[in-house]
Amino acid sequence: MLGVEVAAGDLVAHGMRACPGGSRFGGGDSTAFAAERSNPACRAAGPVFPRYRWYDDWCRTLAFPMNPLRLFPRPGGITRRLARVVVLQLFFISVITALGVIVAAQVVDGVLMRTALEGEAAYFWEKYREDPFHPLPNTDNLVGYLHEPDANHPVPDYLLDREEGFGQTELEGREVLMLVDQKAINGQIVTLYLIFDAERVSELSFYFGVVPLILVLIVIYLSAWVAFRHSRQAISPLVSLSGRLRRFHSDEQPEVSLDIQRLKTKDPDDEINILVDSLNAFTGEINELIQRERRFTRDVSHELRTPLSVIQGSAELLASSEDLDQVQRKTLQRVLRTARDMNALVEALLLLARGRLEESECEQVSINEVVGNQLEQLGLTHNPEGRLVVQVVYRRVVSVTATRQLVDAICGNLLRNAFNYTREGEITVLLDREFLEVSNRGTVTRPPPDDQLFEPFARGSDSGEVEGHGVGLDIVRHLCELYDWNVTGQYSRERGMVFTVLFGTEDRDR
Repeated sequence: MLGVEVAAGDLVAHGMRACPGGSRFGGGDSTAFAAERSNPACRAAGPVFPRYRWYDDWCRTLAFPMNPLRLFPRPGGITRRLARVVVLQLFFISVITALGVIVAAQVVDGVLMRTALEGEAAYFWEKYREDPFHPLPNTDNLVGYLHEPDANHPVPDYLLDREEGFGQTELEGREVLMLVDQKAINGQIVTLYLIFDAERVSELSFYFGVVPLILVLIVIYLSAWVAFRHSRQAISPLVSLSGRLRRFHSDEQPEVSLDIQRLKTKDPDDEINILVDSLNAFTGEINELIQRERRFTRDVSHELRTPLSVIQGSAELLASSEDLDQVQRKTLQRVLRTARDMNALVEALLLLARGRLEESECEQVSINEVVGNQLEQLGLTHNPEGRLVVQVVYRRVVSVTATRQLVDAICGNLLRNAFNYTREGEITVLLDREFLEVSNRGTVTRPPPDDQLFEPFARGSDSGEVEGHGVGLDIVRHLCELYDWNVTGQYSRERGMVFTVLFGTEDRDR
């Protein structure tokens, strides 16, 4: 008789009941909880820059993208890096050119014009010493004033308080460059004021500096854009190849086929052709491996299932006989137990060979029901004498979206491992919303180190008489990976061996 202690308080608290006799665990109706999924829509923002009809027409004529962000294609990769390099080059060229124009303007205003005005002043003083009545400069851009203490030269009052030197100032609402120069002549201080119209200099700087700069930048931008277009066309086969590989899903077709033959060029030495041929050869090898795996799966299905079923059926038939002594019955129970374990192992291997199934092949599977069925079967085959106490704690009903065979294989292997490695003691099964935990303590076989628990054929130091094949936990790990579940194992003296399966966020009951 199977010795089972069920935490009934936990069951009642969640609307469940413990069935009498220990034949079922987690009785009551199992409820499937539907998960609401929300996929927030991403809405594209409006245009970043204002649009004008003439600008749109010009852009369409040049086939230039209206939105500058289109220079960076959404998938990224080589095209995006190429566009980033082009934009950075244009940016640095623009900055350097603009700085050059600014420096040139400063040189014109601060050096050349000062030198020119100082030259005008030196020329005037030379002529003034020869002829005190030499006329002052008076042109469209340059005006001169002379202040002599005893002479009657008209000098505007706003010039009289100016200090000697060169500078830029504003006179009568216009920007001007002014040079104030003083000389001692015949014992008197004579002051010369030279005023140059700075706005004319700015206009000349614009027409002979900024306008050519704009034209040069336009030529550079157009050249860079044309070069970018040609570069993108040159690497377009590689971009198409990467996009084809990104969109490829092997589950959607019976064999691996990339359909990339059309990307080949006429040049046999082209790198694209070499890459396409290599990928085609690689996919051919993959298809051969897939076919070999399918043949193996089919052979295992026929060659192993049939004899195991015969062995199990014959053992069950012999077990029903009353003419067996105690030793014979014990040996027959061991044969029957091994046959059932092998059947479960074959089912798990076949499921693992198929890989992850489509969502249409999955269903809502109650973990509570699967654990109960597995414990009932294991109690008959692995604990007929009741030497082990099994405690089951269901904190809530848990359903996952998967195949029943997968859940049976995971739960069955974990529970079977606990029964096989526990001579005497207690096995505890804890099921909560996020995880399933199986632990065994008492007189247990010491397991291998934690980092080798899920390695195939890894066994403990004193596990010589333990039944099993050493691959159950490895199968559990691979089956959990199919649905992004996580399984861990840890040994401690207080709790014994503890295995935990953490269900994925999309599969667990909510």
